[in-house]
Formats: sequence, structure tokens, C-alpha cells
Amino acid sequence: MKRLMHWTSAIVCVVALALCASAQSRGSVQRWDKTLANVSIRHVDRTVLGEEVVHYRFDVVVGPGKFDVIRLHRIVREKHPYQPIRTLGGVLLLPGGPNFFEAIFMAPLISQVLGWDQSIVVFLAKNKVDVWGMDYSWALVPAKQQNFKFMKNWGVERDAHHAEIALSLARAIRGATNQGSSRLDLFGFSYGGAVAYTVAGDETQQPRALRNVKGLIPVDMPMKFLEQFVRDYYCAFQEADRANLDAGIYSDDGGVFDTQLYDLAMSAPDDPSPFFPGLTNYLAIEFVGTSTWLLNASPIFWHFVAGYLDENGIPSDLRYTDSRVWRDLFGHVPPHFPMQADWDTDALFCGAVDVPFDNHLGNIAVPILYVGAAGGYGTYGYYTTTLTASTDVTKFTVQIQPDDQRMSDFAHGDLFLAKDAQTLVWKPILDWIVAHK
Repeated sequence: MKRLMHWTSAIVCVVALALCASAQSRGSVQRWDKTLANVSIRHVDRTVLGEEVVHYRFDVVVGPGKFDVIRLHRIVREKHPYQPIRTLGGVLLLPGGPNFFEAIFMAPLISQVLGWDQSIVVFLAKNKVDVWGMDYSWALVPAKQQNFKFMKNWGVERDAHHAEIALSLARAIRGATNQGSSRLDLFGFSYGGAVAYTVAGDETQQPRALRNVKGLIPVDMPMKFLEQFVRDYYCAFQEADRANLDAGIYSDDGGVFDTQLYDLAMSAPDDPSPFFPGLTNYLAIEFVGTSTWLLNASPIFWHFVAGYLDENGIPSDLRYTDSRVWRDLFGHVPPHFPMQADWDTDALFCGAVDVPFDNHLGNIAVPILYVGAAGGYGTYGYYTTTLTASTDVTKFTVQIQPDDQRMSDFAHGDLFLAKDAQTLVWKPILDWIVAHK
């Protein structure tokens, strides 16, 4: 306990330590000084996951408001308690919306059907990668909250600013724990991909010595669509988002609905669903995952998890992800998501309104690895990479079914939850990180 208190105190003071760094890294120090101004760590905890892999969580105050708090995660191997091994480098993972970092990237923490090490972050940590992640401030807003005026302007730009804070703090802590202070790869899944592209673009306006990102890994997330029929689809959503904002609706409470579905599926799985006539509560939660394209009238057959579907799109089972894992994920989602962030991403995809957070997309020159799922955004995400200035672009999409079976192919959430995700997805990502260390 005494050692933990000593280590925690060191981390709380890590910004001061960073400011005492050598003149050789003066550029990075100035960046940390600016980005971490008025930032403080108010809580740290440490959990041993297994086989020398540990999980640290830092609650970080990033502003004066009640909910101006993000959560920083670190998953790393340690040769002794509080002494990380020498790693190959670091990567920071941004979850989607609405997702908790632990739920999507550390599924064994929420689902007992998985072994402790069946997650991408543990897989990377076991292979000597220093893994970091962030929970957005909106993910930490409690379900009981009813007034959301504070969330009115919470969008992509705000989350990108917080991601910069997370990157700077991760680098400072790495330096304080003998990992050096080199830049990190930035990994963004789904909504997190839009945030990651925004961060990388914004950094192009800084001198190279002041940047945090050395490589970009957008996962199943474009910034722009080449296809007009897809843009038109998102323009309709953008208009609906604007109507909500104009009506003073600042929170998308889809997570509350997800939790209701989960509670019914667990407490009364065979009872008729009150939301989906003709389906049981058990089938309802699988239907939402496998047939998202039906619910949202998606022109690209986008869905969360792949299933075995009948002619009406009703699943009999999941193809690649354990059904209990999927249900458990549904029971662990943030209750609230900013309506402004909905508008931001739909407007981005629509392309009819200029949004500021893609202004510097064409200046991004860091190496890029795009990862897609054929049942998610898949190859639709390739176009965005051509709009950057990067000359080092790697792309792959996991496709298992024929082209005409896209509605049941490897999907958005399967990238992290599927039984074969380690082979199909995580290993190629690790190989790219190692090759670009």
C-alpha cells in the first residue's frame, strides 16, 4: 500500500516531472505544458488482470464543469508491481459512441463467458505494447441525469481536445515510468475514428516537435463518402439531429433504451418484446445487433454483429460473436450521447454543410492503417485515406461472406468481440504497430 501511494503521488505530479525534462525534448515539454494546463488527476486505481498484465485507471479533470472529467486507461505488462516492462511503443484507443472503453476493448470485464485475456488490449499488452485508452466525458454522465443544457455544444471538437489531453498525459506518464516520451499511435473505432482523424488533422497545424501522434489507425470509420447515395442517407439524419437540437434536446439517450433491452433479455428472455412485436426479449436484442440495417434503413447493410438470418432478417443465432457477449455489451453502454456529436458525424458524412473538424484532413501525413469490417463500413472507409497526404497507407477489410451476403458478413462489433478476432483483426494490427515502431 505504501508503494502504491508513492507511485500514485508520482503520477499525480507527472506534469511537473515532465516540465523538468531535458532541453533535448523541450518541444514536447512545451506541448505538455500547454495541453495539460489546468488538468489534474483526482483518482488512480490498479488491477492485476493476469500473467503480469495490469490495468490502471486515472480519472482526469479537464475543466471547471461538474462533468468535465475523462477516464484514462493503461494496460501494460509489469516485471514487478508498478514497474512496466520496456515496451515497443504506445497506442491510445478511442472507443465508439456510445461505448465504454472497458466494454468494447476489454469485454472479459463485462462478460464471464470470455477468458481474462480475450481482448485486443490484453493481446497487445502481452506482446509488449503499452496500451492506453480514454473514456469520453459524456460516457461518465450518470443515467439519472435529467438536465442536459451543459451538453449542448459537446461534439467532435471537444472530444478531440480531450483526446489530445489523454495523449499528452499518457506520454508524460510513460516518461515518468521509464518508457521514454515518444509519440503514440492513435487508434479510433467507429465514432472514435472521426475523433482520431480530427486530432491528427489538428496536429498538422502544430510544429512537428509538438505533435503527439506518430501513426493513425481508423477502425471501421470513414470521414467522407465517395458515394452520393450514402451521403444522401446521412443528410436525412443530419436534418433530424438539427430538429432535436433546435428543440432543446441535447442528449441522445439510446443507451437507456439499450439497457432496457438488456434487462428484459436477462430477466424474461422468452417473454414477448414490448418493443419488437413478434420477437421475444432474447431475440429482440440479437435482432438489433444483426439487423441494424433494417431498423435504420441503411443502404450499405451496416450492422453491429453478424447473424444467421431468415428471409425477414430475423436471426436464429450469431455467426462470429458469442450471443451472451453481445447481450452483456448491451448492458454496459453509456446512457447518454451528445446530440451535437450525432449532428457532427451525420453532417460530416452528408457533406452538404462545412464542418471545421475535417479542415486539415488533407494535411495528415503520418502512416495510416485502416481496418474495416465487410458488414460495417468496410471498404467504404478506403476513400478517406486517399484524401490525406500520407504516403504510407495500409488497408484491410475482414470479409468472410460473398459480396451479395453483406447483410450477414463480419460486422462492426465483431472486430473486437468475435471468437476469431485475434487472428482476423488484432494480429494484423499488432504487426503494423511493430513494423512502425
